[in-house]
Amino acid sequence: MVFDTISLLFSCSVFFISANVCWFSVGYLNGELFIKRFTYLVFFFVVSINILIYSGNLITVLLGWDGLGITSFLLVIYYQNSYSLGAGLITVLTNRLGDVGLILSVGLLLYGGH
Repeated sequence: MVFDTISLLFSCSVFFISANVCWFSVGYLNGELFIKRFTYLVFFFVVSINILIYSGNLITVLLGWDGLGITSFLLVIYYQNSYSLGAGLITVLTNRLGDVGLILSVGLLLYGGH
């Protein structure tokens, strides 16, 4: 894990935005049956982003990226209807494109001798 000024700035931004999301969700999802599930998903989303921010090697980057992809899919399909499922599939496909980009960049770095 790498703790520097930039990563701390990004992490503080993530915590600020997620705190506002949780604050807004208290009123917006009032009376929702699965509000605890939503809160846990937001928590795991923030943890995944922070793993990605503070990662010091490729393994933790991939761990944070995959955690981010899974939790973002679960957050998008929270209401479990056909519209959210379609949007969730677009989210999964977009994350797989990001996986391809990460793998290609690693291959290019190894090919370049870094």
